[in-house]
Parts: sequence; structure tokens; C-alpha cells
Amino acid sequence: MLLRALHVDPTLFSAGTRLRHSDLRSALTFKRWLHERPQKSPGVLEHGREAWSIFVEGGAGRRVGDDALRSASKVLCDTGFVILRGGSLYTAAELAEAQASAEAALARTKDRCASLGLAHRTPWARQRSQHTLGGLVEFEFAEAISYSAGRVDMPRLIHEPPFDAPPWHSHPDILQLCHNVFGTACEQSILGAMWSFPGACETGWHRDGEAPMLVVVTATSDYPSDVGWIHVRPHSHLNTRAGALQRRPRHSPPIPAPLRKGESLIFMYSCVHAGMANFTCLERCLLYAVYGPVGMRDTVNHKSGFPSLFAPDGQKK
Repeated sequence: MLLRALHVDPTLFSAGTRLRHSDLRSALTFKRWLHERPQKSPGVLEHGREAWSIFVEGGAGRRVGDDALRSASKVLCDTGFVILRGGSLYTAAELAEAQASAEAALARTKDRCASLGLAHRTPWARQRSQHTLGGLVEFEFAEAISYSAGRVDMPRLIHEPPFDAPPWHSHPDILQLCHNVFGTACEQSILGAMWSFPGACETGWHRDGEAPMLVVVTATSDYPSDVGWIHVRPHSHLNTRAGALQRRPRHSPPIPAPLRKGESLIFMYSCVHAGMANFTCLERCLLYAVYGPVGMRDTVNHKSGFPSLFAPDGQKK
């Protein structure tokens, strides 16, 4: 998946679709987004590049409100993504606990890889000069998968605390938003952490698939603008054929989606997006959740059958 938030669908990826460095330099001019003040009322801003943002009132961890959810649903259907800014779906304590849990899971994975002699294959150990899509070293385990150089997806956190209980599991506002968009009862199927390590390259433009599903990406910590944020392409969800990736429509330039701590980016599975290069010395964590109609599952990006890093016999791929 993504994306899942940052995963490449091999049937949709095509040569020449990676973001150029000139595009990245232009996109970074949006870094002032990280310092904008929330507005006094929820709703869609009517001007320019902020038309996809919904500002949330009421403080961290409170319900978003029906009006804001309706506005978010409309933006999501029209644009393919929406950013919940200002407030948060989670309290400061919930964000801190989630960040600590994700870090602990990564630490356990690193220790296990070291004990199994896999250090040379891990995404966090390879140098930037090796971070090319063509030279990606295979790293596929049930608990940790690398779909692009310098990144690792940890897709099985939904059964670990605090992610196995509300608000991280089946958040009522996200369930309502999903129902508004798809017109049917919805549920959460995945919660994971996407890590980008220092020197990680760009992922290339891709969509997670064409299923009626949403990806909810939340920043549980503050990061600088050049840490490798997701960029999204407005309206790309309206054309789900591979040809839409061949060239960038002039009226829909890519949009950087930096997030402050607690803010969330929500996008359609069919929305074209990419993860940018990580030019910092930081290990960046973004939590992601997948929501969709009851019974809907992603079997393309979340495949079964990968060996476990923590199998009793130390099974390795």
C-alpha cells in the first residue's frame, strides 16, 4: 500500500515519473505551512493552495464536528486528499505514547536484524549512494517491509498497544468520514508506521491501488520541511488508468503535505502521491491507517506469506 502511504504499485509505476530535484526545491517553498496559525472556524479556505485544508477547532483529541467532517468529505471527493490542520484527532499524551511505541517496535526490529546477521540488508544501514530504485536490496518480512530504498513499513502495529484500542483503532471521526465518502459502513483494517531514514531517496509517483479505501497519515512528532514529506497530486484519483502517471497535468501540480505534530493527511487509494528524499539526519516516523467498506482488504500491498523476523527458528527470507 501507501501508502499504503508510500508503496509502489508495480502495475502503475512508469519510467520518468519521479520528482525532479528542481520540483523538490520549488516544493520546499511551502515550508512556511508548518508555521501557519489555525483559523478560527472549520471549513475549506477559499483561496489558492489551501483549498484542500480543513482547520479543526476544539483542541487536541476532541471530535472534529459534523460540519468539518462534511467539508472534509467534499474536499476528499473533489481533490483526492484532505489535510486536517490546526487541531488533532489525538491528545498530546496519545501522540507521545504512539511515538514511543513505534520507536520501541523499530528498536526491537533493529536488534532482531542484528542478531540474525541481516544488518547489511536493512534500509537503515545502507548509504545514500546505494539508495536507487534499481539497486533496492530485498527486505521483506511480516513485521518490516522495504518497498523503496531507505524506508521501511511496519504494517502490523494494530495488535499492539496503544494501537489496539481507541482512538488509534476505529476512530469515530475517521469512520464517519469514510462513510460519508463511500456511502456505506466502514472499518479499519491496517495500522502501521512508515519510517524514512537519513538519505532515503524519493519513492517515485504511484497510487496504492484502485480499491475504495482511504489512507490516514498522522505525524506524531514535529519534523523539518526536508525530512521527506509526502507530496500528492490533486484530482489524480479521478483517472485511475496508468496513463495518468505519464505526465503531470498543468492545472494540477504536485502539492507538498508537511504535517505538524498531530495533523493528519487523508487520501484516496487512487490518489497519485510520492515520498520525498530525506535530507536530514533524522529517522522520520509517520503512522498510517487504512479504512474502507466493511470486508474490504488490500491484498496487493499487504500480502501474506512473508517470513517472520521473530519466528522461533530465526527464519530468514
